[in-house]
Amino acid sequence: MRKSPLAGLLLLLAGACAGAPDPVLVRLRQGEAPESLRYDKNPIWTAEIGEALAADRPWKSDADALAAIAYYAANAGPERLPQIEALLTADKPETCMRGLLVARLSPLDGTRDLLVAHAAKLLDPARPAVAHVALGAMAARRAREATEAILGYYEATDDAAALRALGRIWEGAGDHPLRTAVHLLAHRLTLSKAAGPESADALLRVMSDAELVEFLSKWAGEEFGARHLVVAAAGAKDFPAPHGEKVHQAFLANPDGKLVAAILLTSRRRLDPAAVRALLGDEREGVAEAAAARLDAIESGLRPQLPDDPAARARLLKKWRERR
Repeated sequence: MRKSPLAGLLLLLAGACAGAPDPVLVRLRQGEAPESLRYDKNPIWTAEIGEALAADRPWKSDADALAAIAYYAANAGPERLPQIEALLTADKPETCMRGLLVARLSPLDGTRDLLVAHAAKLLDPARPAVAHVALGAMAARRAREATEAILGYYEATDDAAALRALGRIWEGAGDHPLRTAVHLLAHRLTLSKAAGPESADALLRVMSDAELVEFLSKWAGEEFGARHLVVAAAGAKDFPAPHGEKVHQAFLANPDGKLVAAILLTSRRRLDPAAVRALLGDEREGVAEAAAARLDAIESGLRPQLPDDPAARARLLKKWRERR
């Protein structure tokens, strides 16, 4: 039977009053991360987890390891920075990656500074697993000072994960020479045969409002090769909604009818009903029916649903054409 959090706390207090060993400390030394960690802060527990990580002691499960690291990251103060730095700079990849997870989850400015200070070693192409975890940590902590190291890593490896990280690091950053460098790289790649989801995502994230307007005015009406990648990036769950709406709205004017129909039927972004209504007379295959389904969804608040039955699709289209 699973104990309640309250029962765990009462047991802890009872043990302390009786002079018994701290049950949380005992379990930590056995490689377990008890649920009690969620409900209290104790510098002794933090120290014990730090020692376990430094000694590379095994945990009973990945879940125990993750819970312990999360607790340590949340509670380790500046006095623990040397210990965290030792983890980050460890030659053993598994130890280094645990240190990277600490740095990613930590609220301390000092752990972010460690990511920057050791960026070159962390992004060693000879250790791709470590480099990927490091890129994720640098992106999460917005380690902009690591940009040159990330660009160097990308130049050496062509690893698209670097583009993904750069897009998140410089998202909404304003004017800066390094942001401009990332913008130019992502723009060049997205409009080339080397385009990929990561370059399109990075391009859209780093652009300012004015740059996005300029990009859409030039490319939303063109059948360039990466148009599907741009639309997909703008529709991702974690993509900023205001920019996503602008992208999907603009691409309703694209000459690729299949792309337009896909936006109408699948976009989670808000689309202007007037612009959708204007597509009811579109003669490209599937566009008018998709527009009718989108208008139905706008009215009902549900997701767009295109009927399987051709007769039902015809009736839906007729309904909305009569309401224009």
